Amino acid sequence: CNNTDDVQKIFTGKTWRLNYITQKNGHEMFNFWGNNEAARVESMKLLSNPRNYQINFSGATTDDIINGNISGTVVMAKINGTWSANARNQKFNAAVKADVTEKDVLAQRFIELLNSVDSYSGDEHNLYLYYENLSMVFYVVPSNN
Repeated sequence: CNNTDDVQKIFTGKTWRLNYITQKNGHEMFNFWGNNEAARVESMKLLSNPRNYQINFSGATTDDIINGNISGTVVMAKINGTWSANARNQKFNAAVKADVTEKDVLAQRFIELLNSVDSYSGDEHNLYLYYENLSMVFYVVPSNN
C-alpha cells in the first residue's frame, strides 16, 4: 500500500497556468482590489492573456520529497527560484524572485502567495497551492504537439 503522491508526475513535465485565486474550497476570484473596479478589470484582462501566469517545475524525488527549480512568467516579470513538495504530507515550499516589480495588483499577490504557500493537492491535470484560507488554482497548458 502506497499512501504518497507521485510528486514527479503531478508537478513536472508540463506548464501550469493560474486559473484563479480563491478562498479555500471556493470557485470565485478572491477580491484583492476592494472597491477599485478598474484595477480588478485590468487584472482580469491580464489574467486572460494565455502567456501570463505560467509556471514550470523541475526537480528530482528522493524519499518522497521532490526538490528543484521553479520558473515562469507573471505579467511583466519572469520569476525564478526553488521549490519542494512532500508526497507524504502534501507540504509545499517555494522561494521565487521576480526580475522586475509588477504593477498589477493580482500579479503582485501571485508572487507573494507563491512565496507563502505551505501545502498542495491535485494531480497531473489540476494543481491547488494553499496558504491560510487561500487557494491558487492551476491547470495544465495544452502542449502544441
